[in-house]
Amino acid sequence: MSDKKSNILLIGCGPHSEKIYIPFLKKYKNRINLKYVVEIKEKEKEVKNILKFTNYETYFIDKLHMTYDKLHPMVEKKLNNFIIKGKIKGVIIATEPLTHIMYTKWALKNNLSILLDKPVSTYRNISTKKSLAKKILKDYDDLAKIYKKKKSISLSLMSQRRFHPAFKKIKSLIEGCYKKTNCPVTSIQSFHTDGQWRMPTEIIDQLYHPYFQGYGKGSHSGYHFFDILPFLINTSYSKDKFYDEITAYSTVVRPLDFLQQITLKDYEKLFGKKLFNKYNKYSQKEYEKIMKNFGEIDVFSNLEFKKNNRVITLANINLTHTGYSQRDWVTAKGRDLYKGNGRMRQETHIIQQGPFQAIHYDRYQSSDFDTKKNYKLYDFDGKDHSHIYIFRNSKMIGGKKFEEIIIKDLDRKGRRGAKEECFLEFLEFLEGKRKRKEMTSDFLTHREGSLITSIIYESIVSQYKNKNAKIKIKIKQ
Repeated sequence: MSDKKSNILLIGCGPHSEKIYIPFLKKYKNRINLKYVVEIKEKEKEVKNILKFTNYETYFIDKLHMTYDKLHPMVEKKLNNFIIKGKIKGVIIATEPLTHIMYTKWALKNNLSILLDKPVSTYRNISTKKSLAKKILKDYDDLAKIYKKKKSISLSLMSQRRFHPAFKKIKSLIEGCYKKTNCPVTSIQSFHTDGQWRMPTEIIDQLYHPYFQGYGKGSHSGYHFFDILPFLINTSYSKDKFYDEITAYSTVVRPLDFLQQITLKDYEKLFGKKLFNKYNKYSQKEYEKIMKNFGEIDVFSNLEFKKNNRVITLANINLTHTGYSQRDWVTAKGRDLYKGNGRMRQETHIIQQGPFQAIHYDRYQSSDFDTKKNYKLYDFDGKDHSHIYIFRNSKMIGGKKFEEIIIKDLDRKGRRGAKEECFLEFLEFLEGKRKRKEMTSDFLTHREGSLITSIIYESIVSQYKNKNAKIKIKIKQ
């Protein structure tokens, strides 16, 4: 174990890094040293405004050297020199997901520990091409094969719900009921909305969490829910009940659907024709031509987890970008697109464990707590407001018939936050204080999440092509 600071490289310095990684690097600067920051050339001014807290070297990739499948030789040479010059031990990959695989393969090749943003991978036009949807699972398996051989490093995903005290508690409740009854989770319903409202022109032009590249919600925050589902339910199966097949059926709302829900004429009435058209760049015909193959805004998925062709668990994952919002302005220029711009996030999970137990979790937001003054952390509209409601068949499994838990009850000693806990595990591994098998979000525990992502996108593609949208896949035991 070394007392020296760990030197790292940050690849990607957009809104997520600005809000998450940069504050952590500031907070733990006595333990971790950011040596280099890599971004694309067009974001140079933005990055230099963000990074003002330490000595670091920047590398802005020229447009001619930007790639997605394999690093350009000039870029790879520069990064390899950073490793040697800066004695780099780890890398945080926070780029757009199109380049995740490319940078992860490079880091593994060079024996660097990795903290990778979700999802593992995605592709341009993944919501309209089946071959690309299938590639999601292949990408995972290819990386896992390489990673298994790299015993001295760690590869973990920023899947923060695994670290959240509410989901830890829910997982323990599920496991406790299973041990008493041998009953698995029989159904789970999950819902999440980003609560954002993008104007029609922004759907085309917005670079943050875009649609124009042919992917959307499923590749933005969707992975959190594709991952937390198996993370919760896998603790409730005995060997003779553990699923050997998953089926998925998905439907989506695409940008042209949304433009039918709220039409250009509706926008003109809502904001006034003159004001709206000041920022609206396109006509109805132009929208129909440009947005034809754009990625999904909302995605609703039904899944079956089967054993010997019998359903063990039904799951429903409903995810929306568009939902209840507090936006009442036409342009997002100058706004915080990460958690601002009127975004109101809401989330619920309902879990049934046969006739023995039901667990309800909810988290709601109705105002911008980043700007709201004098709010209390655990109040209904506070940043960490959420509840767990537990209903038990008490005569069968003991305990109270009904129990309510608020996050404050689980936080009596205080906590650092789920994202920070994930970051700290990465740091502790670099310091030699944590073993790979002790990592909460180690890459080798993410196959089911990648598999679910893959078959949901296969189903989305099938629906787009008016084919049978029910997709099934066998599970390796």
